[in-house]
Amino acid sequence: MKALATKGAGQFAGKIEMKNTLPNIKYYLTHLLAFFAIQLSIAQTVHHEFKLKKGEEYQRQVLIRSNSLLQRGSQKLSLSTYSDVTKVYKVNSDNNGRETVSITVNKILDSVNALGQKVVFDSEKRPDPNSYIQMSLLQMIGRPALVSVDEDGKILSIQKQLPSDDTLLAFTGIQGENLVRGNSLDFTIDIPLGPTLKKGYSWTDSTTTTVSKFTVYAVNSRTTTITYSTTELSGNLNSRINGVVLVDNGTGLILKRSTQSVSTGYELVKGVIYTATRRTATTELCYKVTVADR
Repeated sequence: MKALATKGAGQFAGKIEMKNTLPNIKYYLTHLLAFFAIQLSIAQTVHHEFKLKKGEEYQRQVLIRSNSLLQRGSQKLSLSTYSDVTKVYKVNSDNNGRETVSITVNKILDSVNALGQKVVFDSEKRPDPNSYIQMSLLQMIGRPALVSVDEDGKILSIQKQLPSDDTLLAFTGIQGENLVRGNSLDFTIDIPLGPTLKKGYSWTDSTTTTVSKFTVYAVNSRTTTITYSTTELSGNLNSRINGVVLVDNGTGLILKRSTQSVSTGYELVKGVIYTATRRTATTELCYKVTVADR
């Protein structure tokens, strides 16, 4: 991911609709934002009862506000973004009877403020044909990704990715779809649902780069509310995430997820150290649009 963003950074930065101020920082703008092109998600290790069925359709809305500060010595660049993206997940089956899920971006509202200018994209309005950002975001609308999954929503294979690149997503503050073989779909979560899951119960999940602590905040007959905190140390990037998840007890479907994160990073480029900090607030909402075929 980082290699892709770095490779296209100079070309992409040269195409954005911003004034040519602070040229050295601008040149490395997307190079540094590659630090933040990561998927901050809850570690998933415990099986749940989520079951996908042919004919089901889910809608997921992701709203993200972020503020970034890039700095080299006394030179500073502030970048703020807002994105509101709606995606639809449709469950079908292939010729072998396996479940497939198509993932389509139906709507994008996005704004970028940097270098004294603002770029706004609304997929429901006619884009500016001279705007590289707007025309690039337009390519994401209505062109679905396709994955094969098992009945629990775990990805078995990826037939087609969404038409986007990490550099564009990092710059515009849009969360990418975490389509990786073996991962679960982003609107599901593996948690130990059951009678033993009571208020106050907590557990910790660790990997080589992350430590996450989960605590059951509230439980009723329909939903479970879980709070969590994650610390991620990965190379030159450090992230701290605090979040709350509202989960449907019957399915494991994430109905709502809210997170606050702070990420800091640095990189040595041609003997010069660039530092970057990003603060992000994310809200995700998901619900089932249609039920399964009978």
